[in-house]
Amino acid sequence: MLVFPRPSDSRMSSLMARSIACGLLAASVVTFGPGTAGNAANAITFSPTIVARAGSSNVLYVLWESNSCTLRRCLRLERSTNGGATFTNVSVPPVTPVLGMNTSPISQMYFANPMDGYAVEFASTGPKWTTAALYATFNSGRTWHHDQIVPNSYVYSMATSDRYVYALSDQCPTKGPKCEQVRLSRSPVSASRWSPVALPRQLERYWLGNLDVAAYGQNLWLTTQDQMSSPYSPFLATSHDKGRSFTVRVQRDLTSAGSCGVLPISALVLWAQCDQGMMRGDIVYSNNGGASWTANSFGQLSNFAFGAFDPVSTAAAFFVNQWHPRTLFEVASESSPPRAVGSMPNGNDWISLVFTNGAEGVALSQGTGGSYPNLLWRTGDGGTDWSRVRLL
Repeated sequence: MLVFPRPSDSRMSSLMARSIACGLLAASVVTFGPGTAGNAANAITFSPTIVARAGSSNVLYVLWESNSCTLRRCLRLERSTNGGATFTNVSVPPVTPVLGMNTSPISQMYFANPMDGYAVEFASTGPKWTTAALYATFNSGRTWHHDQIVPNSYVYSMATSDRYVYALSDQCPTKGPKCEQVRLSRSPVSASRWSPVALPRQLERYWLGNLDVAAYGQNLWLTTQDQMSSPYSPFLATSHDKGRSFTVRVQRDLTSAGSCGVLPISALVLWAQCDQGMMRGDIVYSNNGGASWTANSFGQLSNFAFGAFDPVSTAAAFFVNQWHPRTLFEVASESSPPRAVGSMPNGNDWISLVFTNGAEGVALSQGTGGSYPNLLWRTGDGGTDWSRVRLL
């Protein structure tokens, strides 16, 4: 599948594919003392799985997990205030393990700024419904508390701006045949005060999993792909007033297998990543807030292969993909040719790129051949040199 990181003021890298297998590369190992880990193994191997940039700052949060233990004590959350040069430990959200699944209890993380962030628990299936807990921190990860948009809900997608956080969720009734109450909600980033935002009427009938949300400032974008009736149109809904009103248009360049992920860098400059299936996709560009888009049928951004794409400013985006796994590219717009600016280490399969400026950034990769654990790399010179980042 395509792996699309989330940029600073919108869909933060959350979430991205977190591939886990077994391998022999050097790993971070924590040894528990007597009584600390119960009957667990004495040594636990940790793998970085999620990297989230805090708004447009140089603050990064990195979640580490273990493939041999899904308890909260087997998770680590680290914070960097200098683009990944150094890290400190912060508190892990009070999540519970997913019964019967050897996976991290945390599936998504978003930070609107260095202080305010959100974590979505991995969905667990109850007697009838699939729900997931939501947690929030308003003090840089020192403490977390349970947050709730509506009862019996699951958050599919979130987006943050400088003042608000938006969530697409599915509310499940206590009785009934299925979960079908699609909701768009908004809250101030530093307070758990969720209020409903009316979805555009043209989009209400689409399955929630086929909707995506992005935000910047007062602006909000919703994308979806009609998969039910000809001509199977891709829709973009745009709001300039925090979702109070929307303009909905068909945007042919946003055609995808599901829905395109819009990546706003400003109110006007947007990138969008459109999954076409079969580990392929297209990356398109807009410089007028999404009113029109530019798609190039040739070059590095067309037929984008398994890799990572990260817009870092209105004039620059970095990417690496399967066609050139050892090369870091920089591009200014869809019409400008990408240029090679750095070399990636080891030619791994890349999960995400998160740059805090044109020089400093981190890259998350699978181990060699897709092996476990994932590897975290850091550059301070725009990708010329990279060094491994290990758990504290």
